[in-house]
Amino acid sequence: MNKPIGKKRQKGSKPVIDEIEVAGKNLRDEALKYMKVRNYTKALGLYDQALEMNNNDQNALVARSRCFLQLGEPAKALQDAETALVLDKNNIRAIYQKAEALYYLGQFEHSLMFFHRGLRLRPELASFRLGVQKTQEAIENTIGNNTKNQPQKKPTKVEKPKTAKRNQLSREELEKRASRRLLGDLYIDKEYLENLIKHPDLRKADTNTEGVSEYAKDAINFLNNRQEFWRQQKPCTSLNAKKINGANGMLPRWL
Repeated sequence: MNKPIGKKRQKGSKPVIDEIEVAGKNLRDEALKYMKVRNYTKALGLYDQALEMNNNDQNALVARSRCFLQLGEPAKALQDAETALVLDKNNIRAIYQKAEALYYLGQFEHSLMFFHRGLRLRPELASFRLGVQKTQEAIENTIGNNTKNQPQKKPTKVEKPKTAKRNQLSREELEKRASRRLLGDLYIDKEYLENLIKHPDLRKADTNTEGVSEYAKDAINFLNNRQEFWRQQKPCTSLNAKKINGANGMLPRWL
C-alpha cells in the first residue's frame, strides 16, 4: 500500500521556507552594512531583493521604511510601515517607523497618536517618549507660526527707504545664517540649486532641460523640508547636518 504523499510534501516544504528566511536575513544584514556607511541607495536595492523573495518579511519592510526616511522619501517609508502593521498591528518597530514617517510628512497630530500608542505598549522605551516630546513641540511651533501669520492691521506707512532697505537686508542675512546653521554642509547645495534654476541659460534652453529644473526644484523643496524639520527640533538646531544625518538619524538600538 502506497504511503500518502501529503506528509512528504509538507516535510519537504520547510527546508525551502528556511532557505528563503536565511537568504532574506543575509540580504538584510548586508543592507545594514550599507546603512551604517550611509550608502542608502545600495541598501535599498538589497531590501528590495529581500521583499521580492518574501513580501511579508516584516523585518525587511521596517528596515526599508527606515531606509526610505534616510533617502528623504517619507511617503514610501509610511507605506512600508503600514504594510508591516497590517501583518502585525502590534509590531513595535513598525509603529515607531509609522510615527517617524508621519512626523517627516508634517502630519504631527497623527504622528503624536502613534508615538503615544508605542509608549503605551512599551513605556520603558525612551524613543517613544522623545517622539512624543518632539512632536508636541512641533505642533506648538506650528500653532505659534500660524498665529504670527494671521493678518494684522498695517501701521501707517512712513517712508524711510534707507532704513527699510537696511532692515530688509539684515533680515535676509539672518535667514541665511539660520539656514546655514540648520543645513550645515547641505546649505552649499541648496544655494547652488537656487542659483541654478535662476540661470538664464537654463530658462532659455529647450524642453529637454525641463527635467533638470524640476529635479532642482524637488531637491530644494526637500532641503527646505529638512531645514524646517530640524528647526522644529529645538534641542537639535545647534547640530550640523552631518551629525543629524549620522548616528542621530538612525533608528534606536532596540530596533
